[in-house]
Amino acid sequence: MKYLIIALMWSVFGLIHSLLISVRFSSWANRIMGQYFAFYRLTYNLFSLILFVSILSFTRTLDSELVIKFSPPWTIIQSITLLTSCVVMIWAFLSYDYLEFVGIRQIIDLSKKKDSNHPKTIIKKGLLGIVRHPMYLATIIFMWSLDSTRADVLTHIVLTIYILVGIIFEEKKLVKQHGTVYIEYRKVVPALIPFTKK
Repeated sequence: MKYLIIALMWSVFGLIHSLLISVRFSSWANRIMGQYFAFYRLTYNLFSLILFVSILSFTRTLDSELVIKFSPPWTIIQSITLLTSCVVMIWAFLSYDYLEFVGIRQIIDLSKKKDSNHPKTIIKKGLLGIVRHPMYLATIIFMWSLDSTRADVLTHIVLTIYILVGIIFEEKKLVKQHGTVYIEYRKVVPALIPFTKK
């Protein structure tokens, strides 16, 4: 029963997370909130973080057997993959406009009476010239490089599925936003696995 609860909690998290960032919902929120929509992204990120930490904390309270345990010499590989994934996460974060990513840029623009809804450009250099979704790739590698209980494994499975499904919907949104520019970008840069496109 406890594992079913974990699966349901993470599934609900994924649904809420996806709904709040969807084009339809965010467009509706924009119409309702007006200029105060500038606070939406930051509020969304804080809410998602609190919800994520709450569910993760709950899984830590469960009495669950350790089923994945790295031992020497595999701990060396584990350390390398964990470190590499953290570096990629930071690199990916800095590759974007991280102030906009967090939701601070929008608030700054509001205070300066600037329009935050300016057209976004696709970043095609650096890490984003190697893989289209480096943050997701790093997250998957990080999760599966950890020593894990049964509850953790279930969490990792649900979150991995959520990421893979989420990429499909995110790609559709990006094609709608950028059109042929993003379609051409997809032809030369792989989504998750580097160097798999000619």
